[in-house]
Amino acid sequence: MTGTSDRRPPKIVLVFPSSDQCVQSLFVYHKNHAIGHKPPQSTLILATYLKAMGFDDVTCIDAQLEEYSPEQTADAVSALAPDIVGVTAWTDFWYPTWRTMKLVREKLPDCTIVAGGPHCTVYPQETVEHSEADYVVAGDGEDVLLNIVRAIAESRVPDEQPGLWRMEHGEARAPLEHLAVIDDVTKVPPPDRLLLPHKRYSSVLTPADYETTMITSRGCPYKCVFCKIDVQKVYSRTAEQVVEEFRQIAELGIKDVQVYDDTFTWGKQRAIDICQGIIDSGIKVNWAIRDRANRVTPELYTLLKQAGCYRVHFGVETGSPRILKESGKFLTIEQVESAFEISRQVGMSVMGYFMFGFLDETPADARMTVDFAKKLNPDYPVFVVLIPYPGTTVYDKARELGIVTSDFWREFTINPTPDYAIPELVEDKMSRAELIEWRNTGMRETYFTPRRIMRELKSLTSISEFHRKTRLGLALATEVFGKRRSQTHAASVSSTG
Repeated sequence: MTGTSDRRPPKIVLVFPSSDQCVQSLFVYHKNHAIGHKPPQSTLILATYLKAMGFDDVTCIDAQLEEYSPEQTADAVSALAPDIVGVTAWTDFWYPTWRTMKLVREKLPDCTIVAGGPHCTVYPQETVEHSEADYVVAGDGEDVLLNIVRAIAESRVPDEQPGLWRMEHGEARAPLEHLAVIDDVTKVPPPDRLLLPHKRYSSVLTPADYETTMITSRGCPYKCVFCKIDVQKVYSRTAEQVVEEFRQIAELGIKDVQVYDDTFTWGKQRAIDICQGIIDSGIKVNWAIRDRANRVTPELYTLLKQAGCYRVHFGVETGSPRILKESGKFLTIEQVESAFEISRQVGMSVMGYFMFGFLDETPADARMTVDFAKKLNPDYPVFVVLIPYPGTTVYDKARELGIVTSDFWREFTINPTPDYAIPELVEDKMSRAELIEWRNTGMRETYFTPRRIMRELKSLTSISEFHRKTRLGLALATEVFGKRRSQTHAASVSSTG
């Protein structure tokens, strides 16, 4: 790795990598479902932070929005001739991320490559040892990346820092503290959405022509068994900062915002202040939140609705009280029912997430989940098979019990392959084929009913929305009906092979 020698400000390119040849899970929605694209917050936030710190020559590339292959991504990067390339690594996109870094190294042998993101946080040593990254960041990337950029600008080695891994003399050098954490997120400015083509981001569920995303807090105090959260504490931006970001979004002409906080209402007074600030400022933006069922109150949700919040996403996960208790959600069936009822009473639409594949989950538990979803009747139910991702409690526990027989995600990190098929699920009381079939059953019994289809048709507000939802509906129907036999057969072969 070499840096610039003439002390000019470094040219930086930050990349959200391609989804081409990504992990093939079979259980979640992929490109053919035409669900749209979300602006990559991590890429935008890092770029904006660097610019705020005086490094103006920063370019963002969203390879997924452009539908680039790793080869096309590397070409786009090399055409800019940067000194520093930062790449975000998610587990599902590890192969295209790894290949993009490899191709960038071939084209730009003297550039500095930095990798960060959730996957790097779980496997930082494996990432720095088995990829072309000069530096790997575990945890929050803002200050670590700034440290690296300043060092390159000054032709020196970056300082030691929590979360910063590097290669030295052919060996990985670990930081004294594993995780980089920004415990004062109020110092991080809101992302400059003009760094990417903000009018090209849309969703099949959004009536507006384009939308954006927002993160107002980081961390989570809970430890759901299927979720990887590094910081068991919530760090929040102030209500004033959030209201100001909403104002900036409205000025760009964006009419829809998806707030991606794990639990938006964790700080109740802050949530109230945000709503009141939006109302008092006359900001006209529709927005949606993710929340926990036990945080819902009629008073708060009435105010949310008045401030423009039109949809709430709840992680229900299961209809089995026994499995819910073991999931780490710290929720009850009654709290979930109450949350759905209150949300509907104030006029919000509701998205509910359900999954199959917990430890000790039986077909009877799965049946309870489908029946509970039908009882709750969310506007948008989502059914998935639980993927035991690295860094999650369920992955570690399943390995401990011998249900998952190897650390296959670590092996995949070391030796990434295109179109990787997840070799093992939590096949405890049910096989892979059964889990997929329960996922399809949930879809069939909630979406594909005459009443549901009529409701969707009546809710349409434009021709473009009709086309988006028709494409999604046809893709889902093909998956849960047309491919039912072949998919189940393939799953059975995979689970026994």
